[in-house]
Amino acid sequence: MVLFVVAFFLLFVTGGLYFAQVNLKVASNVKLATQAIEVADAGLQHGLALLPWVWDFDSQLNCGTPPCTLVSQTSFAPMSGFTYTVKAKNNPTESVATDDTDSVVLLTSEANGPSSTRKTVEAYVRRSVASFTPPAALYINAVSSAPALGSYYFDDDDSVTIKGNDTTANVLTNSSDDTAGLRPTIYGIATTSSTVKNALINEYTTSYNGILRHDVVGSGSEPSITTVSDVLNVDQIALNFFNAAPAGNKFLNGIHVNTSGCPSEISATPPAAISCEVVGGFSYVTLGTATSPQIVYLKDGGGSGDIDLDGNVTGYGVLILEGRATIRQAFRFYGLVVHKRSASTDYFSSEENAWYYGGVLLGSFDEGDGNGKKVRFRVEDFSKMFYSSEALSMVETN
Repeated sequence: MVLFVVAFFLLFVTGGLYFAQVNLKVASNVKLATQAIEVADAGLQHGLALLPWVWDFDSQLNCGTPPCTLVSQTSFAPMSGFTYTVKAKNNPTESVATDDTDSVVLLTSEANGPSSTRKTVEAYVRRSVASFTPPAALYINAVSSAPALGSYYFDDDDSVTIKGNDTTANVLTNSSDDTAGLRPTIYGIATTSSTVKNALINEYTTSYNGILRHDVVGSGSEPSITTVSDVLNVDQIALNFFNAAPAGNKFLNGIHVNTSGCPSEISATPPAAISCEVVGGFSYVTLGTATSPQIVYLKDGGGSGDIDLDGNVTGYGVLILEGRATIRQAFRFYGLVVHKRSASTDYFSSEENAWYYGGVLLGSFDEGDGNGKKVRFRVEDFSKMFYSSEALSMVETN
C-alpha cells in the first residue's frame, strides 16, 4: 500500500512537473513570437523612414528581380538575439515587377530570433503629394553652401521673413489677413548638412548694428534653422514635374519678365492660365490661376538666357526653376517652388518683395571643388516664404 501511494504521488508530481514544463515552453514561445512581431514592425518602420519623397518606387525595385532588399539583416539592439530584414516588391496587381505605375509598394519585414523564431509583417505603402509636408518652409539639400551673387545669404539692412507656421493665405497680394492653417508648425529652414546650418545661423546672428532684422521662425527657438534626416531628392522631384508638365508650360531657353513688357515666350493664347498682359504701362504675368493651377518649368538657356522674373508675376501650382534664377519685385506664388542646380554657375536669388506660400526646395550641384554637392542662394530685401499646407494640398488635388 505504501509503495502504491508513493508511486501514485510520484506519478502525480511527475505529471505536474511535465505540464509545468510544457506551460513554460508555451509561455516562452508566446513571448518570443510577440517579441518577433514587434521587431518585425520596428523593421518596417525603419524601412518606411528610408523611403524618399518621390511619386514612384522604381528605385526600390531596381535590384533585377524583386523583392529587393531595402534594409539588410540588422540586429535589433533593445532585444538581444533578434534581427530583421526589410524587402520591397511591386504591388502584385502591377504587370511589371520593376516598374511602379500606381505609386504603391509592398514592404515585407522579417524578424528572426532565438529558438528559430521567425515572424513577418507586410504593409502596402502609397506615396502621394497630399500627405507630403516638407521639412521646412525653405528646404536645402546640400553638404556645403555659398551665397549667390554676393557675400551674404540674408542682407543686413532689410527684413526677410521665413515662417514654418502653417499659413492659409486669404489673398496673395496682402499678408496682413493671412490666417493660421490646420497643420503643425514645421522648421523655418531645414538642411541636410550641419555645415550649411551653421553657416546660415552664424550669418543670421551677426546682425546689422546689433539688431536682428530678419524673422526665421517655426519649430524650436529663433532662428528656426536645423538639420533633418528627411532627405528629399530635389532633382528627381524636378524631373517628375518636368515629365508631368504640358509642353506649352516648358520654357527651356531662359525667360525675362520686366515691369513694362511681356516676354515673347509668353502669349495670351491657350492655355489661358499662362499669360501676360500690359495694363497701364505695367506687365502682369500669370503662371497658373487659383481655378487652373499649372506646372511651369523655367530653364536657364545659357549665356544671357537666365531666368529673371522681375515685375508683377502671380502663380498657382508648381514652379520649377533650373539654372540661374532671380525672383523679385511683386512676385506672388502659391504652391511648390523647386530650384534645380545643373551647373556650377546656377543659383537661386529671391529679392525685393517676392512672396511664396507653400514650400521652397533647393537642390545642389557638385562644382568639383572638393566640397561635395553645393547650394548657392540668397534671400534678401523683403522676401517672404510661408509654409502653407493649403497650397501644397492644392498641388495634389489638381
